[in-house]
Amino acid sequence: MKIELTKKQYKTLLTIMYCGEWMLNSYKDNDDDISKETDDIEQIMYSFAKDSGLEKWIEYDSEMRKYFPTADMEDELHKFIDIFNLKQRSQ
Repeated sequence: MKIELTKKQYKTLLTIMYCGEWMLNSYKDNDDDISKETDDIEQIMYSFAKDSGLEKWIEYDSEMRKYFPTADMEDELHKFIDIFNLKQRSQ
């Protein structure tokens, strides 16, 4: 399968992935099939960050041989999670 995205669309996709992964895994104690599958997809999508000009969002750890969100990405995207948490508490 081949998917073509603009840089803006790719950044939006990373935002959706980050927030979605947080929702799926933030309160889990163990790994399951969905965690493994989301991690595999994240690694594929994160691998395009440098080519898309988002190297400030994703970094590669050569020791672990994995991509990870940077503090810059987390700082920028946690605003969405904070809003979600506030709305959940107010209900």
